[in-house]
Amino acid sequence: MAMNPVVRAQLNSFKEANPDPERSDSDFFEVMSIFSVENGILGENNDPFRIHLKGEEFGIDGIAISIQGIICTDSDEALSILSSGKNHSGSFRIYQSKTSDSIDYGQISKFLDAVHDFFTDLNLLKGDQIEDLAGARDKVFSASARSNPELKCFFCTTGSGQVSDPIMDLINSNKKRLEELNIFSSVEIFCFGAKEIQEGYRAATQSSIATINFPKSITLPDHEEIDQSFIGYISADQIVKLSTTEDSKGNFLINRSLFYDNVRDFNPDSEINKNILSEISSGDHSSFVFKNNGITIVAKTISRRGDTFTIEDYQIVNGCQTTNILSQAKENLNNIFVPLRIIGSSNSDFISKVIIGTNKQNEVREDQFWALLPFMKDLEVYCAGQDGDRKILIERRDNQYRDISNERTRIMKSSDLMKICAAAFFFQPHRAARDHRGIRNEFSKKIFLPTHSVELYHVAALALYKFDYLIRTSRVNRSFAINKFYVLYSLVRKFWKTPDLLNAPQRSKEKVHREIMKIIMDNDVYSKFIEDVSLTINKIVDKSAIKTREQLRDYIRTEYFAENFTKLFFN
Repeated sequence: MAMNPVVRAQLNSFKEANPDPERSDSDFFEVMSIFSVENGILGENNDPFRIHLKGEEFGIDGIAISIQGIICTDSDEALSILSSGKNHSGSFRIYQSKTSDSIDYGQISKFLDAVHDFFTDLNLLKGDQIEDLAGARDKVFSASARSNPELKCFFCTTGSGQVSDPIMDLINSNKKRLEELNIFSSVEIFCFGAKEIQEGYRAATQSSIATINFPKSITLPDHEEIDQSFIGYISADQIVKLSTTEDSKGNFLINRSLFYDNVRDFNPDSEINKNILSEISSGDHSSFVFKNNGITIVAKTISRRGDTFTIEDYQIVNGCQTTNILSQAKENLNNIFVPLRIIGSSNSDFISKVIIGTNKQNEVREDQFWALLPFMKDLEVYCAGQDGDRKILIERRDNQYRDISNERTRIMKSSDLMKICAAAFFFQPHRAARDHRGIRNEFSKKIFLPTHSVELYHVAALALYKFDYLIRTSRVNRSFAINKFYVLYSLVRKFWKTPDLLNAPQRSKEKVHREIMKIIMDNDVYSKFIEDVSLTINKIVDKSAIKTREQLRDYIRTEYFAENFTKLFFN
């Protein structure tokens, strides 16, 4: 049976936006399925290529390990997230996709066996990718003091997704088997067909848009950076309407992509939240509007017809706790009202200031402050304006590049740039992956300065993108992926001997930029460079007692190793 024509059209669009001539249609469908579920149905903002398993893993096409909503592919990334904050929440989402018109009993049995194996013996799943993910898995469980992580399993096809009675029995028995491991807060297994994939893909590639009834609104005073703004109070069911999505079973899910602050910090078991929910359940609805601080929404456009407001490309920048509480009390929303402020502005810098101003009581991410720097705006414009394969997208605002016409793997967050700078410009390849807090404290005042060169930041970001591309397309041995920060360090150290390139004379910066670009824009030359760095690392490791990939990861993160590598590689 031919692939569903709508899914085929969406797959073609996805392929055009993420070109890879060596990837088959079935591979692309695996990645697109992950994209549709993660960023469409679940409302995340994740790169599906980081979740997808490249190769023929037993029964599984993708594993998303998430801490505080951030994807981790190894223990370094997990530890980096865990180094900040506390009471971290984790989740696992595991994928299998088939370009078939029905759900095959044997295939889903194999899938669920592989899921069980990932959390137990690792007899069926092998290889460097699995070892790296297992390292991240272990860090999630080690940080699960507050609550166990959740598990969601997704089996996707291009058919109807209809589940027969024997397959439902299989799913239920495997759900019980996974629950009996006693390591998850919840276990869910989903079978999605063409309809769910289509709807998820549309949701993932379209700007957020909602229409609400806001009769108790007052126009706020004029401001040069604001197109329109309103304040008032609104019925709670309208808040739930604009902040949730509905899954195939009719359940409401919080649309995480709409929130600035971390929606996963919501704890329904906290005494404050339990008391609020208890008051709502008891019928005390009219007092809610007096006790609640309200919600602030920023939108690029606001269209108003009477009391009906249509808002597009919007974010809820304050009101995470309120929204979660209301979504949990959706059966008791009658006569509950919430203070609301809607701000319409297309000025990204002003929006960032609003976000920071309305979250003073919360920990504001340093990324948000960086987003306001004039240099970051210049860097964003410069990187996006590069031709063809040199283009990089600097994401200064969450979901800034949601449109599918942009290649997902070219998007760089401020946190990515921080790690790149640590390795390439400050010569700290051993710390870049893991020492998140230390790197920020030491170097945050030395990056993104007005006197710095946008060309250098661009070439370093491009070098990381090209490295990942060569790994992803199997032009470089996947086992070398662990060495990426040593590669970035070596690219700069080859042409500049000291960790002060950002402040070097302009002609020197231009020369280093030119020499690095010569290497990374030639796939054969760059592949050879990566191999040379990796073979040097292997020579040092071979003289040690290292046996496992996790031991290797710890070893190359030491200052002792970094010093030995520098002596050997640059001898």
